Amino acid sequence: MSGSCKTVVGAQVSSLKPYLQTPGELRVSLQKLAEMGYRLVQMQWWNPEFSPELVASAVRDAGLQCVSTQDFYTAVNADFERTVRLNELCGSRCVCVSGIPADTLSRDSVLAFAEELSGMAARVAPLGMTLAFHPRAREWAEADGAPGVTYTELLLQNSSENVTLGLDLYHSGKAGLDPDALLRRLAGRVEFVHFKDYVLDADGREHLTPVGQGRTDWRAAVAACKETGVPWAFTEQETWDKDAFECMRESLDAMRRWGFEP
Repeated sequence: MSGSCKTVVGAQVSSLKPYLQTPGELRVSLQKLAEMGYRLVQMQWWNPEFSPELVASAVRDAGLQCVSTQDFYTAVNADFERTVRLNELCGSRCVCVSGIPADTLSRDSVLAFAEELSGMAARVAPLGMTLAFHPRAREWAEADGAPGVTYTELLLQNSSENVTLGLDLYHSGKAGLDPDALLRRLAGRVEFVHFKDYVLDADGREHLTPVGQGRTDWRAAVAACKETGVPWAFTEQETWDKDAFECMRESLDAMRRWGFEP
């Protein structure tokens, strides 16, 4: 994957969860994203009662392309065929799962999870899909018994090549990792990147904010995404201090200024 493609910006639809709970809301929300200039989406957190057919038709009718779905590993594993069906209907090429379900991370629990992910990846490979893992901050901690290696890297080292990485730079940043160094170290394994920004108020409380308007210095990450050929960069903001759709528009504007293609 490294260096083989341009990075295209898309929307992580989980950002609009409250506006995805009726068929009408889903369709209107996706249409608004398309009117802003988004062309690609990663689908997550629509009403779980919706059928794959309903979701796929809403994406298609908005003129959007779903290139990936995402949910917690436990949710995807509980209804795997439904997830795969939606990806097939959308022509998506990536099923993403987040979070290692073990209560306590250890070398043994991560190796066991790597085996589970490899098995899941083998099931989607004949369909032309990869299985991406989305780590949270805790999964970037240094692995016991492996100095200098994070639990996420241990997972990737012991998973099949069809297990890729969904790199959320907000979570890796919370773990104290430099985005450019991480992207270059894992070049060729990164399926997509999440761009999510935040500010701190006077009391030190965190508030999510449109990409480029927060505390994060994105310059190194932007350069590394382009240099290593990350296919997709998704804007993400699940809470807002103003209109959610305006936030998504402002995030897209920032990504365009940085040279990402819509």
